[in-house]
Amino acid sequence: MDFVLSGVAACGACLFTNPLEVVKTRMQLQGEMKTPGSYKIHYRNVFHAFYTIGKVDGLGGLQKGLVPALNYQFVMNGVRLGSYAILESGSYIHSEGRVSPVKSVAAGAVAGVLGAVIGSPMYLVKTHLQSQSTASIAVGHQYQHQVSRRRQPVHIMYGC
Repeated sequence: MDFVLSGVAACGACLFTNPLEVVKTRMQLQGEMKTPGSYKIHYRNVFHAFYTIGKVDGLGGLQKGLVPALNYQFVMNGVRLGSYAILESGSYIHSEGRVSPVKSVAAGAVAGVLGAVIGSPMYLVKTHLQSQSTASIAVGHQYQHQVSRRRQPVHIMYGC
């Protein structure tokens, strides 16, 4: 149950923070791999980025990558908090009837690494989708992922 509850809670927060992630990702990519002054600045600050993305890409542009972001949050936080709860209920963090700080930290580290490793591929897809924009405000490399509306697997190719 901890898997589901922690995943759902993280998804609720993700609905509100995803627009911030879109703006952050686009601002980070601005001027990627270019010398200062050799690229066009599309986003002067956070407020200008929100305005520009909303104006050019529409309000839906501020929620780009929402589906993989929700999947990522559900899986990563569900695995992380759920696996820690399993370790805790199995008395793996207890020594002589007390909580062992060393075992507790080790259990948290294992749970965190497990969640990050499992969620990492979805985070990559989320970031690629968030960086996609119309040509007039495009920054960085545009991967042009296609989201399929049918229940067929989506094949994503990455090149160097």
